Amino acid sequence: MSAATETNLTLSVLDQAVDLVRFNDFAVHSKEASRIRLYPRLLRTAQSTDTEVLDTFLLLATFAHGWLPHSLQIEEEKLPAAVDAFDRARAENRDFSLAIVEAVANCLQSLVAASQVLHFANPHRYPTWDTAIEHFRLGRSPTPYHMMQTANYADYVQDIQRLKGEEGFLGFHHAYCMNYQQRLHRLHITPYPLTDMRVIESAVYEILLARGSTAPY
Repeated sequence: MSAATETNLTLSVLDQAVDLVRFNDFAVHSKEASRIRLYPRLLRTAQSTDTEVLDTFLLLATFAHGWLPHSLQIEEEKLPAAVDAFDRARAENRDFSLAIVEAVANCLQSLVAASQVLHFANPHRYPTWDTAIEHFRLGRSPTPYHMMQTANYADYVQDIQRLKGEEGFLGFHHAYCMNYQQRLHRLHITPYPLTDMRVIESAVYEILLARGSTAPY
């Protein structure tokens, strides 16, 4: 992340989400509850080796584009490289890689969709990213050109890594997850763990929901 870049991804800002995750109440059959219920199943699907990696990639690409305003586009000649990148991203010990991001984004013609697909491939390394999160992070609406630049997604990832190193993050993580698990219980959803990255992006969405945003959870 550039030293000149200002960000709202700070512990002092996100701390309000610890309470919001209790107060932003969802109905059992709401679309938000459905997405929360679907999340761990998609994680298992993405990381399973029982299915052909091409089939898994295409399934997740279809799901990712379901949240986007435009239809699914796949560059067929770039599909083999994207599937290979997706498969490499699933390795637990693999670090974040811009080359992997670019391979998937070039195939799907969308960096936002690529972030969704790669998050399910490896939720420890790749956070989801969209215009709502970037607007929150920067405090201004990002342009379409901005959302096409892998360097800006990398800045977001670096912001998350910096936030994870802030004093008090472990306490925030614990408190947020405790309240999140209570929400799962209220919604009759089997509890599941959240990675550090998922906690942060989930906290952002809690704040956006409290502000009246209709951004996908």
